[in-house]
Amino acid sequence: MDQTPWSQRRLQQRLAGKKAGTEARSKAGADRIPSTKPSHALADYAGDYENPAYGILKIALKSDTLQFGFHEFQFSMSHFHYDRFDTPDDEQYGKFSVNFRTNPQGDIDSAVISLDQAEVVFTRKPDTLDPALFERLAGGYVTPTKVKFEVLYQPGAGLSLSFPGGPPLKLIPIKGLKFRTPQFADVIYEFAMENGKVTALKQRDPSGEFTFPRQ
Repeated sequence: MDQTPWSQRRLQQRLAGKKAGTEARSKAGADRIPSTKPSHALADYAGDYENPAYGILKIALKSDTLQFGFHEFQFSMSHFHYDRFDTPDDEQYGKFSVNFRTNPQGDIDSAVISLDQAEVVFTRKPDTLDPALFERLAGGYVTPTKVKFEVLYQPGAGLSLSFPGGPPLKLIPIKGLKFRTPQFADVIYEFAMENGKVTALKQRDPSGEFTFPRQ
């Protein structure tokens, strides 16, 4: 009986796979839209992005080039089009393509990568604020209709809004003194300070801006 040349067959399969991969990589970028620019300055994309299942995606800026850091993978990134940036096409690890997304205020708030044959969203981690600042922001405020409410601070949980007759609404840090609630991404709460003193809480939404003076 003739022996099956398994080693030769496996070699042919590897060579065929390598050839197919080379041909596929040569066609990468066919859907690129030329002459586009990022919507933000490169520094605005830098930060830590988190996914509960996949962990932390680190985007850094070095010498005017975005850097991709994901577990053991460390690559520089190049602009593809609009808010998409790609890592180099590595023969061993392939290519990572990152699409950045903005919130209703126009800030970069998430990054999307295809992993394990699925689209995975990494949410930008908010700025870390000093607990002492949280304590200063907490207190009583009043609406233009004279309704008094409280901004509450709980160590480990952060700030929340407490209106009469309703449950507390968690405030999620965005940037600086800007916060939002989990329910509405297009409603921003920003604390106003003068000479280091908190003077008001401002609420901005698509309909306008309201000022709630500190009591």
